Amino acid sequence: MQILYGMIVLFFLGTGIFYLQDDPPNAVHFMVIALYFFIIMFEFRGNPFSRGTYMLLSLLLLGNAMIQFFLAEQNAIYGLVSLFFAYFALQARRRVKQ
Repeated sequence: MQILYGMIVLFFLGTGIFYLQDDPPNAVHFMVIALYFFIIMFEFRGNPFSRGTYMLLSLLLLGNAMIQFFLAEQNAIYGLVSLFFAYFALQARRRVKQ
C-alpha cells in the first residue's frame, strides 16, 4: 500500500513539473494533490503529522479549488476533486489525536 501511495506521489509531482511552465494552475493542482497523498502515506505508516498540518493541507486544497474554479480554464472537475480531498483532509485531522 505504501509503494502505491509513493508511486502516486511521484506521478503527481512529475505531472506538476511537466505543466509548470505551460499551465501553472494545473501544476499547482497536481502538486497539492501530491502533497495530500504524501501526508496520507505517513498517516498509513503509523506516524501522522500534527493536526495543524492537516488543517493547512485542507486550506491549501480549498485555495486550489478556488484557483481551479475561477482562474483556470475549464477545470471545474479539478476544483471538485480538490474540494473532496479538502474534506477528506479535515476528516483525517479528526482522526489524529495529537
